[in-house]
Amino acid sequence: MEISVLDKMARADSPLHLWDGRVKTVIFLGAIILSTAFQHWYFAAVLWIGSILFFRTLHLPWHNLLIRLSMPFGIAWLVFLSLLFTTGSHTLIVLHIGRFAFPVYLEGMQLGFLILLRIMTAVTLGSLLSFSTPMIEILETLRLCKVPDIIIDLAAMMYRYVFIIEETARSMRRAQLSRMGDQMTWLRQARDVGKVAGHVLIKSLDRSTRIYKAMLSRGYSETSTGAEFFTNSIPSADWKNGLLLASLLMSLLLFDILT
Repeated sequence: MEISVLDKMARADSPLHLWDGRVKTVIFLGAIILSTAFQHWYFAAVLWIGSILFFRTLHLPWHNLLIRLSMPFGIAWLVFLSLLFTTGSHTLIVLHIGRFAFPVYLEGMQLGFLILLRIMTAVTLGSLLSFSTPMIEILETLRLCKVPDIIIDLAAMMYRYVFIIEETARSMRRAQLSRMGDQMTWLRQARDVGKVAGHVLIKSLDRSTRIYKAMLSRGYSETSTGAEFFTNSIPSADWKNGLLLASLLMSLLLFDILT
């Protein structure tokens, strides 16, 4: 996905897109942190369902969200399976595969399902934020929240140039395929993929060095300060929406603690 496509998504005209970026960033990042703190799966499920309902208001194709969720779901599923057979003391059933027996534990199933929901909720919330808010607004909001400037600057450059690195890798891969690289043995293809990855890393390192030298030649330093990005105040309607969502999130956390 190119940076222009992400910028186009983040500048649509849905109700969520029109919210102030500072409010959205604080609320969604807070919700991501909150999703990792739930101790009961049904509260995490409520937050995940709510985030999916929010996605419907963006008027974006569902495959954009499904692509973002595919890899985290695979990782979460592996975590679920590993906990299912290794964590706990109360055995639900025993799976017999040949001469081997694999007990399924109740505690492992509960913990694995909770972690799976936490991962999917956090990724969905992060996708909502990235789809509805330009990256510059997210980073400048973090700057207002006193995140160190060096971290913000590094994140901005990573976001800007990761797409160039991706395009470089694709062009090298296309060149490899045009030379019948896919007709070789699996071992040779794996070696060639490693070579492509190595060349991409070398080129990215060289590019980052040249960019940093160019920044230094223009007077950049870790103490450099630029003009403020946000020049207007947060609209009162966005304040109210933010406070309402924050109250709902804190209510979920309170019910989770008391349950």
